[in-house]
Amino acid sequence: MKEILKRALLGIAISMAISQTITLIVSLCIHNGNYYPYYPILERKYGSPLWAMCVQTLVNIGYGLIFGLSTFIFEKDSWSLTRQTLTHFFLITSSCLLGGWISYWYPHTLSGFLFGFSEYVITYFIIWFCIYQNYKKQIQKINESIND
Repeated sequence: MKEILKRALLGIAISMAISQTITLIVSLCIHNGNYYPYYPILERKYGSPLWAMCVQTLVNIGYGLIFGLSTFIFEKDSWSLTRQTLTHFFLITSSCLLGGWISYWYPHTLSGFLFGFSEYVITYFIIWFCIYQNYKKQIQKINESIND
């Protein structure tokens, strides 16, 4: 139970830090001196800045929980790496698409959804590939030290 709480809280903290960093970067890129804590459409859709920020925060907390707890998938030793990866991919993908939909990160059209989905798949693949390469190097080092 302690490990579940630890991963959930760590996931939330990381999610909130990433969200804060993204909003700062976006605000700096717009370069008009204003801070944008959420997409402006959220304020129109949810009625006020307070509710827009509440929605944005709840989505980020949800991400953090799901991302943090999804790490347990890779500890299922009875599952193959392929099954672990695909389960993780579908869990994270569905939560990102839902969170993106709620937060209006992409237009609520088929083309907007497909763009959001493809953007996410590319990002997931890049991260997965980097992690895979890192583990591959670690395994090679272990094998080399065993063979020496």
